Amino acid sequence: MNGRVTALLAVIGALGIAFTGLGAQAPAVQALGWASAAGVGLSAMLRGPGLRVMGILGLLLSIGAAISAVLAGGWALLGVVFAAVLAVAAVGTVMRGPLWRAAATTSKREPVRDLWKQLDAGDDPTTDAKEPPGPDSR
Repeated sequence: MNGRVTALLAVIGALGIAFTGLGAQAPAVQALGWASAAGVGLSAMLRGPGLRVMGILGLLLSIGAAISAVLAGGWALLGVVFAAVLAVAAVGTVMRGPLWRAAATTSKREPVRDLWKQLDAGDDPTTDAKEPPGPDSR
């Protein structure tokens, strides 16, 4: 599971818990859902071991939300489904989170052209290097 899928599952789970708690008038479920959503936002700024810590905290929040939803009963039981989605995302973050940034930095990028150096050398940086020089066809 890559980082984008995990983040999407985490957002769905966290917001699902929060809105289920809101709709069922279960403040404990709602609070745990908003705390989970804040954790998902924070995990977007972390890398390495910080992602593992946030994954563990997300797993604990999902367990707490599931227990609170069961205790609240009624429509709040829907929060158990979203807590399970959040738990899957949290386990994915714990297992694979530290590798996501490393994989993103190994992608090949084109070197940045220094436009001033090209102008000094007499080249026109506004034209594509693949175009053959020729008369202007206006």
